[in-house]
Amino acid sequence: MKQKFIPGIYNYCDRWCERCSFTTRCRNYESTSKLSPEQLDITNKAFWDNISSNFQNAIKLLYKAAKKHGIDLDKPMTKDEEQAYEQRNTFIDAETKKHPLTKLCKQYQKITMPFVKKNEEINDKANELVSYVQMGITSEANAMNIVISISDCFGIIQWYLFFIDAKLQRALHGKLEDDEDDGYPKDSDGSAKVAIIAIERSIMAWSRLYELLPVSEDIVLNALSILSQLKQKAIEEFPQAMEFNRPGFDD
Repeated sequence: MKQKFIPGIYNYCDRWCERCSFTTRCRNYESTSKLSPEQLDITNKAFWDNISSNFQNAIKLLYKAAKKHGIDLDKPMTKDEEQAYEQRNTFIDAETKKHPLTKLCKQYQKITMPFVKKNEEINDKANELVSYVQMGITSEANAMNIVISISDCFGIIQWYLFFIDAKLQRALHGKLEDDEDDGYPKDSDGSAKVAIIAIERSIMAWSRLYELLPVSEDIVLNALSILSQLKQKAIEEFPQAMEFNRPGFDD
């Protein structure tokens, strides 16, 4: 009998549950989709009670995993160990923030955010299409399909705008933390793969916008240039990323 839930599938997804075909096999989706409105309201006590419950369950799993590997979590670190740990974390954070991939992500966000926030191009195109319909140049159905396509492109670009940065920083952080090649798949490669896929989907959305909104040529070409650099540098930094097998998605 096929197992209902795919272990760890939520670790390497794009968090876009509305467009995912694996929601019925994702434990994370099931646990969050059944929450009440009160449990989703950050100002409500039920929200924090649920957070506390999840935290307690996570602690139990952590202790179980630590025991399996012979680690005593109740044994406090010495001052030297604590200092070394903090120094290591500070170093990794600093290296991640100044990495060319992170800088490219910030550059991409800087040029993209004003564009997707204004949405003036959608309104202008919609008005143009209305006039075309009125003059009989195009059909109402065709005009509607174009508007829907433009709106979908904007939705994709917005969804992945900060996601790419978050996943690449996780990948960089993980690579710096785990610099040993033990032959096992690395979380950093999995995170990088998800980021690269998001970059590719963003490139497709921008390319479609280039066809639908030629008036936005400058911003589109600029965004495509940065995304192309991001993809190339991400693959160079994580050469094994695309070979990483994501549970469910790549099986």
